[in-house]
Amino acid sequence: MLGAPTSEEDRPPGKRWRYRDGQCTLVVHLYPDVQTKQFGALAYEVKSHDDTDEGKRACTVQLQSRAQANQ
Repeated sequence: MLGAPTSEEDRPPGKRWRYRDGQCTLVVHLYPDVQTKQFGALAYEVKSHDDTDEGKRACTVQLQSRAQANQ
């Protein structure tokens, strides 16, 4: 939905994908299913350039709009 991540980082046993959009960053933490070994998102965090709650909310809206535009 967001396209290719801006950066990928191996963090055994998981992975971390970062998506940047302007001054917003979405970090997705992926971990493998024990049985299937396929990775799935376990957690995420939204960050803004100013690290305020208002900035994070604005970034969440911005990233949601980006995802909806790519559907």
